[in-house]
Amino acid sequence: MSGRWHTALACALTGEALPLPEPGAPDPAALVADLAAAGWTRERIAEHARAEAAAERAWPHPVPAGQREGCGAAQLAAALTRVRQELDLVTLETRPPSARRRLTADELRLLREVPPHHVG
Repeated sequence: MSGRWHTALACALTGEALPLPEPGAPDPAALVADLAAAGWTRERIAEHARAEAAAERAWPHPVPAGQREGCGAAQLAAALTRVRQELDLVTLETRPPSARRRLTADELRLLREVPPHHVG
C-alpha cells in the first residue's frame, strides 16, 4: 500500500499541501505528530474544522487528484476516519434530540390513511 497518504490526509484536514514524511501507509498517530510539528496542532485543526463548517464550506477539504496519487478512494476515506478519531473530530457538533411536537393536520391525515388490504 504505497501512496502519498500523509500529504493527502493533511490536505483534507488543513486545506494546505504540507511537505510531510511519507511512511508508505497511513499512520494516524504519526500523522498527528507530523501535523503538530508543522504547526497544525489538534486544537488548531479542530478550530479550523469548526470555522469551515460555520462558513458552510466543506470540511474535510476535497483533496486534489495530484495530492492523492496512489491512494484509493475507499482506503483514503477509511484512513481519514481513523485520523479524525485520533484527533477526536469524528463529529464537529453534538446536538440533543429534537423536542416532541404536535402533529400537523396533514401528518395526522397521512397516519389515518392505510392501504385497502389493511382495513377491517
